[in-house]
Amino acid sequence: MLMEQGYSAALGPRLRRQYREGVECIRILPRRSWKVIGTSLLAILVATFKDGLAFRRFNDRSDWFSDLVLLGLAAVWLLWFVAFASEFFGTEIVSVQHGELVVSRGIGRLRRTFRYPVREIMELVGTDPATDEDQKGKGRVHNIFFKAKSGAARFEFGFKTVYFAETLDEAGGEAIARWLQPRLPRGACEMVLGLGYAG
Repeated sequence: MLMEQGYSAALGPRLRRQYREGVECIRILPRRSWKVIGTSLLAILVATFKDGLAFRRFNDRSDWFSDLVLLGLAAVWLLWFVAFASEFFGTEIVSVQHGELVVSRGIGRLRRTFRYPVREIMELVGTDPATDEDQKGKGRVHNIFFKAKSGAARFEFGFKTVYFAETLDEAGGEAIARWLQPRLPRGACEMVLGLGYAG
């Protein structure tokens, strides 16, 4: 059961507070950037055209290699199509439940869920994905079903940096970090927002 609360100005224009099965969570709405959408659509059309040529080339063959190539081309086309649909309809849902930070990414009920035990989370911060030093200049189409490679919020998890909230700016990442702070152990938020230690 999903019950949406009214818009909260404190969370930002593309963040909604909701309850899922009695647990409060944040729903991050899709970006719907026409520049990215247009690029994705063009890439899909090009991939479809190439797949069509490849299909004609391999259509008369019936060996296993030809079938394998066609299968690979179809998989690439499907990947681009899902990435395109993600920009329009994909959402992230962030919550803390049963001692885990849960980030669910997908479209409707077709979702992937990533779980991180809160005791292993360190240095949760809000950041501007466009100026993140590790991700600068790596613009690309996002596929909502994969783990994010950049985002407006991030934390350290073991020896890895985990990103989420790809479609938000720095203010959105900070809003999520503030919302998560009272729900996580002190150790997870000691450097929250880069403003010093949590009180």
